[in-house]
Parts: sequence; C-alpha cells; structure tokens
Amino acid sequence: MTEWAHSVRNGIVSGERTYRLAQDALCWTETGRSDGRLAYADARLMQLISYASPIGRALQCKVTSTAGDKVLLRSAHYLSLGAFEDRTDSYGPLVRELAKRIHKANPGAAFVAGSTGLWLVWLVVGLLWVGAIALLAAALFETVFDAPLLGSFAVALGVCALCLPLIWREIRSGGSKRFDPLAPPDRLLGSAAAQS
Repeated sequence: MTEWAHSVRNGIVSGERTYRLAQDALCWTETGRSDGRLAYADARLMQLISYASPIGRALQCKVTSTAGDKVLLRSAHYLSLGAFEDRTDSYGPLVRELAKRIHKANPGAAFVAGSTGLWLVWLVVGLLWVGAIALLAAALFETVFDAPLLGSFAVALGVCALCLPLIWREIRSGGSKRFDPLAPPDRLLGSAAAQS
C-alpha cells in the first residue's frame, strides 16, 4: 500500500510540517507544535491555486473544515532567508489522493481551482498597468523634442510593456472554477503533464 506524505516549511516563523493521509483523515506533525488532523468527512472545501514565488510558480492546497478551520499545504519549502525548495514531487501525489478521499467521505464537499479574489487583484493591477503605459506614452509623445527625458520615458514604457504578458496570463486564467475531485487540474498539482 502506498503511503502518501509531504513535508514543508512555509516560512521563517513556522516549523517543518509533515502531512500524511491516514485512513479517515489528513494528519500532520510539526516540529515544536502539537499534532493535528482533519477528517475527510469534515472537509467542506478544497481549493487549489498557484502563485508567484522565489522558485517560480508555487502551488497551494487549502482545505476548509465544516467548523471553518483551514489547513494549507504548499509546494514551496522554506530553507532559509530567500532560499526555497520545490517539493511538487511529494505535493502533487498527496493532494491528488487527498481530493479523492475527501470526495469519497463527503460527496457534498466543493472542489475549486483558482481564486476569484486573487483574479480581481490581477485585474486591478492590469488596469493600473494599462493606465501607466498610456500615461508614459502620452508623456513620451509630449517630450519627443526633449532628448534627456526621451530615454527615461522609453525605458519606463518598455519595462511596463514587458510586464503585460504576465499580467494578461493571470487575468486570462479567470476566477475560481469547480473541478472534478477524481481528476484535479494537472497545472495545479505540478505533474509532468502540466509542465510539458
């Protein structure tokens, strides 16, 4: 029988937490803290997201219980100040199996990919960025004959334009969407299929 386990440290103030899938619950132990568990039958929501991190794209699974307690599993492991390690090799299989077990124990649980709140933030950033480009373009047009300012505006406009593909990718992904717990989205599990 396969044993699913994933260890990760979220940040400087937290200890390393090891998650395991028991027969009826997600269990964890954390250095310096007490152990915990969340029964699969008590899970009402599982949300998968990806976000920018020092290792590139990092993945996160948030499981919310019927009592409102939240458990966060992440793929990015904190090593030291500014140093992270990608642990998607253990994160992906554990989260995939966790979704199946929650669904089996509680068919009424919701399974959501993405975050509408995070999407709205990117939408606002995108609109602000477009406004900044418009202002820079207008300023560039106004200072065509002022050579010292021309270079500065051109560089600023170039930097803003280079950020637009990243912002557009985040906006295009849309807000939160339900997913099939028996087939979670590969892109949010870090599987080889999603990376190719």
